[in-house]
Amino acid sequence: MKKTLFILFILGLTVQTYGQQELKRANTYFERAYYSDAIPLYEQLLPRNKSSKLIKNLADCYYHTFNMKAAARWYGYLTSNYGESIDESYYFKLNQSLKAIGEYEKANNTLIDFYTVKGKPDKVLTSQEDFNYIENVRAIGERFNIENLNINTSTSEFGAARIDANLVYSASRKHAIGLPKLYRWNNEKYLDIYSHPIDKLTMGDSLSVSLSSTINSKLHEGTYAITKDRKTIYFTRNSKQKTEDDKISNLKIYRAEFIEGAWKNVTPLPFNGDDFSTEHPALSPDGTKLYFASDRKGGFGSFDLYVVSIQKDGFFGTPQNLGKKINTDKKEQFPFIDENGNLYFASNGHPGFGLLDVFLSKSKNGNFKKPDNLGLPVNSGYDDFSLSLDPNSNTGYFSSNRPGGKGSDDIYSFSETKPLIIEDCKQFIAGIITDKTTKIPLANATIELKDADGNLIEKITTTTNASFKFEVSCTSEYQLKAFKEGYEDNSKTIITDTERDATKDGSLALYSIQKREAQKEAAEKEALTEKKRLEEQEKVAELARLQKEKENTIKQKAEQAQKERERLKKIDAIIAKEDAIVKDKERIVIKTEEIHFDYSLWYLRRESRERLAKVITIMKQNPGMVIEIGTHTDIRGNAEYNRDLSQKRADSAKEFMVKNGIAKERVIAKGYGESQPIVKCETEESCSEEDHEWNRRCELIVVKWE
Repeated sequence: MKKTLFILFILGLTVQTYGQQELKRANTYFERAYYSDAIPLYEQLLPRNKSSKLIKNLADCYYHTFNMKAAARWYGYLTSNYGESIDESYYFKLNQSLKAIGEYEKANNTLIDFYTVKGKPDKVLTSQEDFNYIENVRAIGERFNIENLNINTSTSEFGAARIDANLVYSASRKHAIGLPKLYRWNNEKYLDIYSHPIDKLTMGDSLSVSLSSTINSKLHEGTYAITKDRKTIYFTRNSKQKTEDDKISNLKIYRAEFIEGAWKNVTPLPFNGDDFSTEHPALSPDGTKLYFASDRKGGFGSFDLYVVSIQKDGFFGTPQNLGKKINTDKKEQFPFIDENGNLYFASNGHPGFGLLDVFLSKSKNGNFKKPDNLGLPVNSGYDDFSLSLDPNSNTGYFSSNRPGGKGSDDIYSFSETKPLIIEDCKQFIAGIITDKTTKIPLANATIELKDADGNLIEKITTTTNASFKFEVSCTSEYQLKAFKEGYEDNSKTIITDTERDATKDGSLALYSIQKREAQKEAAEKEALTEKKRLEEQEKVAELARLQKEKENTIKQKAEQAQKERERLKKIDAIIAKEDAIVKDKERIVIKTEEIHFDYSLWYLRRESRERLAKVITIMKQNPGMVIEIGTHTDIRGNAEYNRDLSQKRADSAKEFMVKNGIAKERVIAKGYGESQPIVKCETEESCSEEDHEWNRRCELIVVKWE
């Protein structure tokens, strides 16, 4: 026996040590952004460990590898179980995860509930405004035709733009010889820049070739911008190759020159930094400005968009942040400037459908206006980014990792089919004002439209056809009132819904005052004559009725008295035989041993069910008996709570009796709380414990016995 216990103890220590080692390894993977490697380790640890840190890391792993259903599940678990200690970023990621899987209203409520609890009414209002804004964008419908390109594979392709006769894009390394090194964030190969003939996009990625062996290296090379003379390229690259001990390496923008048919002189731009990332270059139409994304200090949070001037001698000015109209405390990345100087970019900080969405900020007098969401289906619940336009057209390319693609990030072509017109939801209230009697339309009638608080919104007068029409907001309540000289006023309440451009019927009929008065006078005269006739008839009928009623009453009283005597005699006989049924002054009570409940609970204990079983037997033997189960408490505690508790206890007893064959209409459950004490206690201390115990009781009273 001792040997067995010792073995079990050693096994327990071994399992515990193994769990600590696995957790340490999983955390190491997480800290190095090896999310795909960390997930299975965290999942194995879940049955034994659901700490907030483990759940945070697991949820983040799924979030960064875009398993949004799993991310939503674990962020939901995290906020439900550790809500008080979880900061806002996790509620935001839960919001984004829920949007990705299509649960938009739940996603919105997640942030609203969080901001409400934290006492941030301004953010509650902003969240609701953002939700309404996205609903207005959604109402436009699908604005684009999109197509997944044949060059996409199960790994990443993104950042495509048309450069002359070719499509130049970034992708996980293709045509690798041997076993290439994997990027352990998502276990895909490193990124390079490729070129593919535009006229052969349907032939798959086999025709894609590396843009340059000078530009493409063993590191990541991603988004790029090429000058119109095709002599200079700006592109994104890792600042250094990662090793096993490195965390995420930062990105830098490099420049290369096209000399004698090849890209040469690859150099980093001077405003890069080793402690922050500089990425996603984009050129202005005249080539004098370079736009990019960076998480350097001094921004609004995470990645912001910047612009820097390119001087004629090849030097650069000082990078300038594009400001809070464009940048938020979340991510703004992947800028693109069209031929008119308008800015397209990806963001998860502006109102979107989930994760990164593409936004458009139009240029006016050299300044960017407030950006708008580009709409469906370019944007989705997943990452949508890296949009480029073909010159002077409404076609182009964007990238997305949405479900339904070929895998990871895919490149889509698009063509715009609808303009971006974002409007608040509106409806109409329209109708005709008519004479209620003649049904004739009433011209020159006045109609007032008021809000739910009675504030006048608009007043109009009907024309010859008596029609009217108001434009109103969706999901609102309105008061409509019509009036005209010589007519009684009339009104109605109209509540609008979410159906856009729907028309609600506001027609009203008005009653002529002159006709109403004449009809009223005639009706009153006729009513008076009829009243007198009926009064005479009623007098004669009343005398006959009273005589008959007197006779019937005498007879009925005699019969009832006899029946009551017989009934009471039978009841007395039953009471005499049954010890549990007793008379208590004016009441008939079924006595049982005391029926007890656990403190502050209402579920029947076993001995209470056994005692009620005796009552059930008595009631089955006397099918004409109706009882009241009255439960009472002492005065200790809140009166409302005591009343609710006693009602629940009475209901519990009734439920037991009904389940055991007593018709529910034969049992009345009544919780009296502390309202009917046997011993009156002015205060809790003025009564003894025995007094309180007398007051805590359950009484079974016979209220009807046929």
